Amino acid sequence: MLSIQSCKKDDDSQEPVISISSPYENQVFDVYDVVLVKGSVSDDRKLESVTVNLLDEQNNVAYIGLPIPFTSPSSSFQLNYALDDIHLESGVYYIHITASDGVNESQAYKKILINAVPKKLKKLLVSTYANSIQTNLFYIDSTFSALNTLQSFSGDYLASSASSYFQQFNKCGNYTGALTSIDLTTAATVFNVLNAISSNPYFTGYFATEKFSYVAYYSGMLKGYDHNGNGIYNANANANHYIENFCFNGGYLLSEQVDKQTSARILNSHQTTGVGYQQTGMTQDVIAFCEKDQENVFVFGNVAGQGVIQLFDRVNNNLWNPYPFPLATGSLLSAVKIDSNTFLLGHSNGIIYKYQFQTSSVTVYLAGYTAKQLIYDDLNNEIYVVEANSIARFNYVTGTFQNSIPSAETILGVQLLYNR
Repeated sequence: MLSIQSCKKDDDSQEPVISISSPYENQVFDVYDVVLVKGSVSDDRKLESVTVNLLDEQNNVAYIGLPIPFTSPSSSFQLNYALDDIHLESGVYYIHITASDGVNESQAYKKILINAVPKKLKKLLVSTYANSIQTNLFYIDSTFSALNTLQSFSGDYLASSASSYFQQFNKCGNYTGALTSIDLTTAATVFNVLNAISSNPYFTGYFATEKFSYVAYYSGMLKGYDHNGNGIYNANANANHYIENFCFNGGYLLSEQVDKQTSARILNSHQTTGVGYQQTGMTQDVIAFCEKDQENVFVFGNVAGQGVIQLFDRVNNNLWNPYPFPLATGSLLSAVKIDSNTFLLGHSNGIIYKYQFQTSSVTVYLAGYTAKQLIYDDLNNEIYVVEANSIARFNYVTGTFQNSIPSAETILGVQLLYNR
């Protein structure tokens, strides 16, 4: 009895007490500011740890945690907390302090407002054909005045991407070129996935988001990589098929798969785990998947050299024609999404068309440009039209020509790079 009473008497049931005097409630900061975190913390017995971090409006950790030094169970503190993450968006955040005495933990919050670093277009990255065994990379700075040499890659070219988040550039080969990622700040190679050269293409498809890149292999594999080259995703095409074009919709992988013997095509859906679960027949050769929403994806391409517009309802596994009229004679070369209702289509006849889903209309947007690639800069509301040997820039709303830059080498692909 005496022993039990003694244990109860020693139970520590009192949480540490935290008081925050700085920052003050709703204080406004800009990214790269330093927040002066001041206050006091006390416990009736001891303190084991005191930390500060930044939470977003949903109470998710938004930035790193730092230990707060203390010298006794009752201490005042003062610490500089630097908001030096360029990726912090504008909004409501909380300075969050946690104190523990080893048994109990208490928390305190102070609401602050953060203004993000303004997003800016830094440059365009331009891949060009040097020869059959070399791809060159140039850049155009924000003045849009000239092509500047940046780097060269050995091997051929299938596709490329740029990550503004990590300031990286990825180039993917086809028959001979590797999948190579470089740091655009240092020009150092971040990771390299080698190509096993043979009579068949090694890489057959490529797709990238801001944080991840995905590559399809002729063997039927599809692999995803993070910005350091670590594997993050695996999927496989149907037997005797390879993946050519693909995208993600609602977390599901949608892929155009080609039969190695017959060249017949199917549209396949994989679950978020990479396991295939449904497919539908498809006759078109896809040039672009453009997501309409989290359940529907536009499929632009060609059937026997003639352009077609289709919409894939992923939930019901239904590929249908939302535009029931024939397009102009010839093939689609490129497509870009403006919004969920509006898309621009580059055509082999030298016309760029505007397709609008709600009105089921296709109208001429620009004439005189054979657009092998179309890029929409939603920040500046501008359209970049990429032809074989030139890049032209237009105001999207008015279609007004701004300027253009010629290229002595054939242009293979162009990406926009922002500061964040």
